[in-house]
Amino acid sequence: MRDNSINIVNVPIGPGSQSEGDMVLDYMKMPSEMNTYDMPSFPEESELERCPQAMSILADIQIMLGQINENGQSSIMTLTELPEADLNLLNQILGEGEVSVLIDGDKPVRIQETVMAGIWRLRTFDEQGNVTAEAIEVAEIPECVKDQAFATKVDLPARIASLPEGLLNAPSVLIEIADTSVDYQRDPGMASHVINLSLLPFSPEDHYSLTETTGTGSVTILSRGYGNCRITSTQVDGLWRVQYYNSTDQLILDTLEIVAIPAVACAAPEDLADSAVRLSEIRDALV
Repeated sequence: MRDNSINIVNVPIGPGSQSEGDMVLDYMKMPSEMNTYDMPSFPEESELERCPQAMSILADIQIMLGQINENGQSSIMTLTELPEADLNLLNQILGEGEVSVLIDGDKPVRIQETVMAGIWRLRTFDEQGNVTAEAIEVAEIPECVKDQAFATKVDLPARIASLPEGLLNAPSVLIEIADTSVDYQRDPGMASHVINLSLLPFSPEDHYSLTETTGTGSVTILSRGYGNCRITSTQVDGLWRVQYYNSTDQLILDTLEIVAIPAVACAAPEDLADSAVRLSEIRDALV
């Protein structure tokens, strides 16, 4: 089967996997240091001349960044018909950033943030692993992540009622989740509600029951900014498992967060403004 990872630049890719559930993710190995921005390596002038559509798309992205910085409106541009040479050049210029996303399903989507926060590369695949769609989206987080995060849901109250006896804190945490999830359904824009599992006495049976009861959703996010963070959607409205790791890939903070999208995965407004400046500098250097 064809490798489904998004190869935007020639960066080594290592094994990674989700800690719960059956889905295995071939994400890059978690880094030991914070990522910093470096100006991407520029192509030769002859390459630029052979790929005029890539340069035109950079200008379009600049307009999209201006739009989101002015009124918060995200936008998406399809690249499916772009010639391969132009697409490769565009990927080289945009590079690979801190956040990767996998949306599992019949038509999996792989998403990679570029070196400029808020500019995302999206690829959609068919069941055979062939690329069926390519796109660039300028947004805090791509809309498809929001749309698919809680596409499948479980009956949480019914599952809570059938929990086994002998658990420590899982039942009380699940009741808190159920109540807060109802609040989220009424107001998806509510402030984030965080439950820190690292501070609670949790037995292995508690962890197993919590995971089995809330289910595993279709979205997994890896953020590699000011730390290493794996974010997984569940099958409960608004509920995410957010886990932070140290440089040796050991879990140091395990939380549940009820919110539309955890902030650690999103490009902040100041990031988007900075990306507009960076892209302008890149385009000036390429002219």
